[in-house]
Amino acid sequence: MSATNNANQSHVNLDAVFHAAQDISRELNADKLINLSLSALLEISQAHLGAVILADGENFVIAAMISERSQNIEMDERVPLASANADSLPMLMVRHSINERIETSWDQDNPNPNFLEDPYWLVNCPQACLCITLCEAGEFLGAIYLEDSHGKKLLQSEYLQVLRALCQQVAISLVRSRESEYINKRKDVEEALQRSNSLLKSQREASVDGILAVDEQGRIVSYNSRFCKLWQIPESVLQAVEYGGLLSLLQHHLQLPEGLVEALENAYDSPEMFTQQELYLADNRVIDCYSGQVHSPEGKFYGMVWYFRDVTDRFRILQELHLEKERSESLLLNMLPEPIAKKLKYSRASMADGFEEVSVLFADIVGFTELSSNMSPLELVGLLNRIFSMFDNLCDHYKLEKIKTIGDAYMVVSGLPEPRADHAAAIASMALDMQKAISQVKSREGIQISMRIGINSGPVIAGVIGTKKFIYDLWGDTVNVASRMESLGLAKAIQVTEETYLRLRDQFNFEKRGLIPVKGKGEMLTYWLVGKVN
Repeated sequence: MSATNNANQSHVNLDAVFHAAQDISRELNADKLINLSLSALLEISQAHLGAVILADGENFVIAAMISERSQNIEMDERVPLASANADSLPMLMVRHSINERIETSWDQDNPNPNFLEDPYWLVNCPQACLCITLCEAGEFLGAIYLEDSHGKKLLQSEYLQVLRALCQQVAISLVRSRESEYINKRKDVEEALQRSNSLLKSQREASVDGILAVDEQGRIVSYNSRFCKLWQIPESVLQAVEYGGLLSLLQHHLQLPEGLVEALENAYDSPEMFTQQELYLADNRVIDCYSGQVHSPEGKFYGMVWYFRDVTDRFRILQELHLEKERSESLLLNMLPEPIAKKLKYSRASMADGFEEVSVLFADIVGFTELSSNMSPLELVGLLNRIFSMFDNLCDHYKLEKIKTIGDAYMVVSGLPEPRADHAAAIASMALDMQKAISQVKSREGIQISMRIGINSGPVIAGVIGTKKFIYDLWGDTVNVASRMESLGLAKAIQVTEETYLRLRDQFNFEKRGLIPVKGKGEMLTYWLVGKVN
């Protein structure tokens, strides 16, 4: 072969060009494509520096740069071209290519006067530079800059043709990479949407509520099987009707109260309102209905969602609990004064209070032992129940506090837990009515029965002690003396102490009994209460 033929042969490594073209055409990842392409172009051209400049909206960025001067610059992030260092690239030449969208070159021995003023040449002194634009289907994508510090192969025609062809392939692959990324993102979005819809559907179906969603135009967009079951509506009907038709269907076929239809219409017509109500159906079911509006993050109204839950069992349980609570409170009030019962709701601690002015009454049936021997247990309990029920009514009438019954004895107090100035008069009036009530029982039932009553007035301690079987009780000398007045009294009589007499002598009639011995007290002056004045 002649020397002339050897000189005409190309020095371009065509095998490397072929493999580079294949690699560039196959790569769809934009970042990998940029670095792979730049490395291949540098290897084929034997250049010492290269950079890829890409369009980023209306601006341009340096997407990749490889330089022998800086030992393989592989940038972690893209650098805006406008803020790049002036000694990193010949900016006049690169900007001219980008602005005019044309290929530019630099020959150290034949410099282009358009770029001669760039300080880059004095600092770096390259022999040859080449800036090839990247265009595809009329779209300007950017440019690739190559620089040779030792030779001018970049500017040889055989290299220029290869580099231009490879840059065109880079442009094509960049567009394909962008389209592939868009497709992949769309697939990801569709997959995420499908996953979200599946999760939402599973959530709806797992809900204990019947759910119905209607868009802003009144179309049914979502519901669950629980809703269909709750209202006994076939799914085919829901798929066929619009919002107005659905209301008519619910009202006509399910005989829902007009209030429900009105609530649905109001909630839909006024999307800023929330509604919650209990619906009482003709079949005795109770449905909890809650509606809420659906808005976009920007506040745009999208529609309404209704939640329906069958709360019939809960409602019945609450009713039963309410009735049971009322029964319990009624029972507690039968055992304790109302203020004390209220305190016990919030505290189990022992509680007792002192009262300076009260009157205590003890009453006992005379001849009860004889009655017990002549009556069956049921008859005896029935008699006591009738007598004590009459006394209980008298307690309510005079607003006194019954303390307890012990066998055939009855104990009542006046002046607590709410103090009252007429405590002695009130209990004296009840004592007179108790004797009248016993006389009526004796006459009506034809039995020999009478009663002793004793009354005393003064200070007491009253309260509840212990933690089980609560009972409101009284303590103090006043209580003990009242009990002695009853036990030392006479049948059909009401015996009172001097303390009670002094409080009542202007309102009631008394007969002086005189001094009587009282255990633990010595002799005490007592009186018989015989009636009211006038």
